Amino acid sequence: MKKCNFLTISPFLLLWVLILISESVFASLLIIDTKGYVSGRLSKVSLERTFSSAFTGEVLLGHDSVTFISFGNQPPDLVSNPWQFCFEKDRYEEIENLIGSNVVLEFKAPKKNALLSCSAANELVAVYPVIENQALEQTHLIGDINTTDPEISRGIEFGRIVNVIENKNLLRSYFMTIQIGSGGSKFRHFVMDDPELFDFAIRSLRIAAMVKIHYSERFSVRNLFGLSSMSFVSEIEIVD
Repeated sequence: MKKCNFLTISPFLLLWVLILISESVFASLLIIDTKGYVSGRLSKVSLERTFSSAFTGEVLLGHDSVTFISFGNQPPDLVSNPWQFCFEKDRYEEIENLIGSNVVLEFKAPKKNALLSCSAANELVAVYPVIENQALEQTHLIGDINTTDPEISRGIEFGRIVNVIENKNLLRSYFMTIQIGSGGSKFRHFVMDDPELFDFAIRSLRIAAMVKIHYSERFSVRNLFGLSSMSFVSEIEIVD
């Protein structure tokens, strides 16, 4: 039997490894210019380091959550629970007054230079209390799914939208996380490629509405994020 020559094979292995690394780096570069909203209970603020003027805050997503049990694929490190953010010293009193309240927080990344020492990835833009039980003129939106990836399954998930993100980099895309049911620590992640669905998700998040999310699970042979499948939103329906 002919033996394999390691010196002959190793360049191909090296090339394969380099391709994997380059894809991973490229995928990470895709999620660096974002804006979005998060909803939950503001649970903590602190000065992260005494030599820095950057403060951090934490939001427990949704209602009565303590940790993060995830369902559905998403790019790694995109959202976590508790959800952390950065802000500057002159906003401390504003944010401290909301500790213990259910809030909506608008954020962006990358951060300004003054906050680069902060470990949290996202910078606070605005924060205000959730306005619950506010009626919206529109309570149901059917959107589009533009991907050609083959469908694996479809379904409906019930819960509360707690995080929406617009990624403004090379490929504009939208991500959403819901708290499954009316409370607890189970969350499911979705993708949207319809800007109207994204805007409707924001309106639903701001009032902490209970919603039905209609989705299509799609398989991707070569996904830049290394995910085998993603759940694409087709409809959002507010439930009384």
